[in-house]
Amino acid sequence: MRSLQVPEGVRVALTRKLLVITAASKHDLADAERRVDRLMTDIDEGRFPEEQAGKRADGAR
Repeated sequence: MRSLQVPEGVRVALTRKLLVITAASKHDLADAERRVDRLMTDIDEGRFPEEQAGKRADGAR
């Protein structure tokens, strides 16, 4: 198990990404797997999403 110490905004952005991946997995499991792999690589390499006020993970406002 991993413990990630990040600011609240980053934690929210990561949670949103995981929700999007979960939704994608219901339609395209292979795509969801690629997204998870890419997300984990980014996290392992210290690249975290930035929380942007008023922006949703799906790009809508």
